[in-house]
Amino acid sequence: MQAQTKLLRILIFLLAIQASSTARAQLTKYQVLDVIDLPPELDPERSDSCSLEFQEQWILNVSTFSISKEVEAYGISCKDSTETLSLPEGEVRLKDISYEFAFLDLMDIMGQKASQLQEAMIALINHRYPFPDVYDPAEQLLSVYFHEEWVIEADHQVFKKKVKGITPVIWQQRQTADGEALPDAQTGYPVYYKLKLERIDLRHP
Repeated sequence: MQAQTKLLRILIFLLAIQASSTARAQLTKYQVLDVIDLPPELDPERSDSCSLEFQEQWILNVSTFSISKEVEAYGISCKDSTETLSLPEGEVRLKDISYEFAFLDLMDIMGQKASQLQEAMIALINHRYPFPDVYDPAEQLLSVYFHEEWVIEADHQVFKKKVKGITPVIWQQRQTADGEALPDAQTGYPVYYKLKLERIDLRHP
């Protein structure tokens, strides 16, 4: 009887380790440098030379079906050295911020890590909303739209983001009827058509 009890405890312990390992595998963290155009709410003059730059930690959690972003540093960068912009004073809350994040923009900078981030995003989406068989997400999911809420406290240098949802974007390369790629005639670069899939609402961690 004691031997059976001891064996049962060992099995429970091994199952606990396996469950813990699975949970860790479903949660992935990435350091990301994200650069986006200034939202109209922060740029009344609609300047096209300034952008927001973020150094962030992203946590993708498949088990909770959530994405969280921790802004570690941020700033405004302007191509025109004579132009300067700053964030409003006090607390600013922005509820409906949507912008496109392209994995292609990171490929040259992050290399393999960018591919791993793309794979983690595919795993997160497939967990609840599997891609139709007609698409190859590893080749075609080259960007996503993030739908977020922002809280900015410029006086205290605090910038918080809540990811409320994402919209996957499928990129389809222009081809002939025989399936051969049709690059741009002048540059020789591939030409893509982008297809937005349905928005996916996420849970809040």
